[in-house]
Amino acid sequence: MRKSLLTILSGTFFFTAATAQIAQPANQSFENWQTYNGSIGNTYDEPVDWNTVNTCSELLNQIALTQSSDAYSGSSSARLETLPAFGNIKINGILTTATMICGTNSGGQEGGSSYTATIPDSIVGFFKNAPAVNDSAYSQIMFLANNDMDTISFTRVNFSQTVNEWTRFSAPITPAGSGQTPEKLSLFFSSSWGDGAQGQAVAGSVFYVDSVHFVAVPAGIKETYNNADWSVYPNPATDILNVKSVTGKAATIEILDVTGKQVKYATVGAGSATVDLSSFVPGMYLYQIKTRDQQVVRTGKLLVNP
Repeated sequence: MRKSLLTILSGTFFFTAATAQIAQPANQSFENWQTYNGSIGNTYDEPVDWNTVNTCSELLNQIALTQSSDAYSGSSSARLETLPAFGNIKINGILTTATMICGTNSGGQEGGSSYTATIPDSIVGFFKNAPAVNDSAYSQIMFLANNDMDTISFTRVNFSQTVNEWTRFSAPITPAGSGQTPEKLSLFFSSSWGDGAQGQAVAGSVFYVDSVHFVAVPAGIKETYNNADWSVYPNPATDILNVKSVTGKAATIEILDVTGKQVKYATVGAGSATVDLSSFVPGMYLYQIKTRDQQVVRTGKLLVNP
């Protein structure tokens, strides 16, 4: 079995563990595109292994998703734009691994791409966002089972702020219940938060996405207690992490992202510290607490929510 090693520069914090067997979205950097001929004479491009709203919007002579040379990596990214249709109806820029359904009252998506691996810990990617007033792009990550009848994991990521430079996003994925295994992945991006058919979307919102991938913490990483007097809470956390020991011993805490990069180092004076997580990108992290004599007293996963 393939092994992975996570380490920081000091060489004092490392895990060796079997890599979790997750699968990645196909064509995740949107480098491969295919041209289609629409039913009313339009031509449009879609990234290979993905489906887009163009299948439906070209019927209204609108192309809401295009290939862009403005890319985080490689030569292209996906550009999603919310466009006007008629009356109060809008066309959201949509990118999905599910199947698009075209219909005034029955439009939407169903199913997804095959996915039979472990559900990952986090989704990571890069984006740019130019929302129209009061609008927000978003992503939904759904893992389906039982012939698409059951959604065993649902995660939503909102993109509400204007972001002019390529920026990394990361979000923890909701785990499935015990004994539930996925069959399909429905990974979805939209340039507007609302339903264009209901007039909730805002024309002019533009969203770019690139280099979308899943991350899993190595399977062998578990909470360990060499000294049960230590506690780390809350977990999941948002802005603040509390580290405490009933013995009052001083220590240090190191926090890594799942690639092994150190993102925080703090001193736990007199057995107590409050660690600021406000600058952390949501997602899964690893932590280790060590006493002054370099004894490891606790290691584990840390989930940071938005």
